[in-house]
Amino acid sequence: MAIFGRHLCLLLLFVLFSVLPASAQTKIRYLLTSPTPNVAEAAHSSVPDKLGYWKDAGLDVEVKPFAGSTGATQVVISGSAEFTMASPEALLVGRQEGANIKGVYNHTRESIYTIAVLKDSPIKKLEDLKGKTIGVVSLSSGATAVAKAMLRGVGFDPEKDVKWLPIGLGPQSANALKSNQVDAIAMWDWAYAVLENSGFQFRQFETPTTSKLLALMLITNGDFLKANPGADMKFAQGIAKGVLFTLTNPEAAVRIHWEKYPASKPTNIPEAQALKEAVHVLQARLAKYRLEGRADPRFGAFTADEWNLTQNFFFDVGVIKKKLDVGDYYTNDLIDQVNNFDKAAIIKQAESYK
Repeated sequence: MAIFGRHLCLLLLFVLFSVLPASAQTKIRYLLTSPTPNVAEAAHSSVPDKLGYWKDAGLDVEVKPFAGSTGATQVVISGSAEFTMASPEALLVGRQEGANIKGVYNHTRESIYTIAVLKDSPIKKLEDLKGKTIGVVSLSSGATAVAKAMLRGVGFDPEKDVKWLPIGLGPQSANALKSNQVDAIAMWDWAYAVLENSGFQFRQFETPTTSKLLALMLITNGDFLKANPGADMKFAQGIAKGVLFTLTNPEAAVRIHWEKYPASKPTNIPEAQALKEAVHVLQARLAKYRLEGRADPRFGAFTADEWNLTQNFFFDVGVIKKKLDVGDYYTNDLIDQVNNFDKAAIIKQAESYK
């Protein structure tokens, strides 16, 4: 009877753990860096979530919007979130101050930030911005940090020589432009596309250096990784799958995003127009995901040259005070595993998605 009782207990434990798979999932709090989830973020938010890429890997992911890369990275440093998709300047500063964070997946393979003026503006070059007002989504946005660095590069003190006005996204920024509250705006690729859908046309400024800066990357908390080995690979692979799906079928990615976040779907225009405009916003980012022609053509891969250029830029403009071995900021250790999935199956899934 004792043996039977022991076997019965083991059987009951097996059944208990079998019927409660969610309890074994690794919980992840993941911050976007815009105030509301935008369709341009579908590849690394709604698509891997709705299609089960994270869940199937044993991850229970909570996606939350957040206003700005700098603030989101600080939340990851604090341990109140495990991952954010953010730009690198806060990572550079944080690592130099001893924060236990790391870049583990290079998401956008080109720069996303510029300063822009309306097409008929008399401002023809960055130097013409002296004494002007620049609109930004928020003061903690990565776009703000890069814009300030760009102005330092042309000899400005960005805290004194221009004014910065938070104007939000979409309708708020459109109103600021129409009412001439700002002379220029400092934003990113899809934020301009949103405004283009409202009829605005822009001229954009960047420098030879800023056009090559690292942009959005997956930043994670080192203490979390130590306690959950492999979670970064699974999470990043879900994003890689989401990117490939989105590249293959942008319209399907838009519809998935609308299903996940119904408030993101416009209701005041015909659906065909809404879909066209949403795809335009998404397309503003898609080219930066492509692997063709990259120095390292793997999803998520960094190169030391990119990091050296990025660190040198932020050092030269005074954002960071010293230079570290760039290997301190990032790792490519998981990239081979991230890319080890059936790409043909994802492409087929995207092509046949209804």
